[in-house]
Amino acid sequence: MMRLLLRIAVCAGLAIAVPALPALAESQGVVAVVNDQPITERDISQRIALMKILGDSKTDSSRKGALKSLVDEEVKLLELEKFKLTPTDVEVNKQMERMAKGMDTTTAGLLEKLKKQGIGEKAFRRYVTVLVGFNRLISGKYRNDLEVDPKAVDQKFTEIKREYADYAAKIKNDPRMKPVTVYTMREILLPIDSEDPMLLQARAAEASALGQRIKGCGNIKGAAEGIFDVRVGKTMEVDAAKLPKPLRSALDQAGVGRAIGPMRSKEGIQLLALCSSRKLSPEIPKFEPPTRKQVEAMVVNEKYAKFEDDYMKTARNSVYIEYRDTSYSQ
Repeated sequence: MMRLLLRIAVCAGLAIAVPALPALAESQGVVAVVNDQPITERDISQRIALMKILGDSKTDSSRKGALKSLVDEEVKLLELEKFKLTPTDVEVNKQMERMAKGMDTTTAGLLEKLKKQGIGEKAFRRYVTVLVGFNRLISGKYRNDLEVDPKAVDQKFTEIKREYADYAAKIKNDPRMKPVTVYTMREILLPIDSEDPMLLQARAAEASALGQRIKGCGNIKGAAEGIFDVRVGKTMEVDAAKLPKPLRSALDQAGVGRAIGPMRSKEGIQLLALCSSRKLSPEIPKFEPPTRKQVEAMVVNEKYAKFEDDYMKTARNSVYIEYRDTSYSQ
């Protein structure tokens, strides 16, 4: 509406004061104006949310990056209007449908998801309009320049495959990818309440006899029958490599299902039972390099991005851009 008022004023040759824009800008938290189109803090928050939902990793997700995206969007819309390349509603609807399908949903489902994040359909359609229209503009203007040399694609494809192979080898040889021996253990404790040597000796003898009777972690309680105050701890899993070497050696020598000890602990006399031993091999990630067709598209996209950047540098100079919050312009 503000844009329409300004155009009417110019056409009519009238000098009118427009005090509402600064007041509106202040009330809505306007941080920038492109020609007469304000961009608010709310617009920035919506754009950040939109990028997250769409999984756009190319756009800077900071508030400054989101503002740049919105400023560029306004500039692109003006360029589309200038060359009469604004997509039709049908074209925008088809693109929205394709985007929704890529996210395993419908257009209605995607719009509902956006709505929950405070993003209206109008804002999303505006985004898609620019996406479709500006791609057509750049592709048409630089049609011949966007063609790529097959040899350059082959070279890029070979480089990427080599990088993938090197990275896969690096991961495979990473020490963290080597098999890990895991011991399942249980602690058996015979508590003591004094330092009486006779008591210590008696409890150690009981622990020794108990250790001889243990034939597996499942029969510990049965083996402890008749012995006063025996506490069997919970099953615990331990990386064997992190155990002290003497302790690991003693467990290996005793074998699975047997206990080592007795040993003195803070609480009393202790036994350690080795319930099981197994090796865990971390799953090595699979690295699938892109196909040659994907690499070709990548090369084309790189050229497209360069042409778009060059085009936008000129286009931005043709419009009025004011940053109300100077921190965004630095």
